[in-house]
Amino acid sequence: MMQAEHCPVCAGKGVIEITDSQCPFCNGTGEPSRAAESYMKVHICQCIFLDRKNCPICGKKCHHNTPNRPKILIAPM
Repeated sequence: MMQAEHCPVCAGKGVIEITDSQCPFCNGTGEPSRAAESYMKVHICQCIFLDRKNCPICGKKCHHNTPNRPKILIAPM
C-alpha cells in the first residue's frame, strides 16, 4: 500500500480547520503518519461541526440515524 504524500486528516495543512487547532496526527507538519491513516479508516462522523450533512474530515455524506447523534463509525475507504 502506498503512503499518502500528506497527512490525510488535515490535508497537509497542519491545522484541523473545524477546530482551528494544530493537527494532533502530524503535529502541525502536514506529513503523513500511520495514526492518521488508521483514524481515516474508522472515525466518528464530524458533521455536527459543519452542516450535519457531510463529514468535514473525510468529505463523505454522514450516515448516522439522527442529526444529534453522530456516533456511527464511517466504513473504511
